[in-house]
Amino acid sequence: MVKGSKQDQLEIVAYSPWQRFFIRLGIILILVVVVLAGYGYGQRQSWDERQSAVSERDELRVKVSEFSQENEALRQEVAVLSRSNQIDQKSYAEVRSTITELNARIAQLENEVSFYKRVMAPSVEDKGLRVESWALNKTLDPARYNYKLVLTQVADNKNFIEGRALISVIGSQGDDRRVLPLRDVSDDIKDLGIRFRFRFFQDISGELVLPKGFKPEKIEVILQSTGQKAMRVEKNYEWSVQEAV
Repeated sequence: MVKGSKQDQLEIVAYSPWQRFFIRLGIILILVVVVLAGYGYGQRQSWDERQSAVSERDELRVKVSEFSQENEALRQEVAVLSRSNQIDQKSYAEVRSTITELNARIAQLENEVSFYKRVMAPSVEDKGLRVESWALNKTLDPARYNYKLVLTQVADNKNFIEGRALISVIGSQGDDRRVLPLRDVSDDIKDLGIRFRFRFFQDISGELVLPKGFKPEKIEVILQSTGQKAMRVEKNYEWSVQEAV
């Protein structure tokens, strides 16, 4: 020993190969249990989602059946009212009004039945994420409009589809061409894209207000889904406004 030099300390530990073997075996067993538990939980979640999808599908089928029955009942009522020839002028006007309302209701029901049929039994070209419809309605304020966007997923309804929808108003202001994202003209939207997540369909609605002097020409809708089967869908609509309902 040299005075002032660094001295190493040694520790004598009993060597036990069996103790090391059992420690390693215990760690392996714990990992196996964790993996099996995770697999079981994933299977249970998948089963629950499949059951939920089947339940929603059955509910939609019931709605289609109910709409079809109501449609047929309304058609019969229209036929009975149309064949009535022994009513006075006032009653006739009321009947015509009723027939008009019933015809409008029939058209609405037929559109709804057609919508559900497209979701439940799509044609080959309709499969996947799609923009089902876009509508604008007037309000009491000439610069303010109600909008409604309907998104659908057909053919693969057993899984949720999610992503973002970018809606823009394209037009001009003076001599400048402008593209206004929905968040710039609607207080309801804070992000550039509207998040969607649904299994069968989803409605996106709200209000938009055009800037003073802006002349709209069309609406551009871009959908971008996420996941392994990500899709991008683009659709343009001419600026068309319906009367307030």
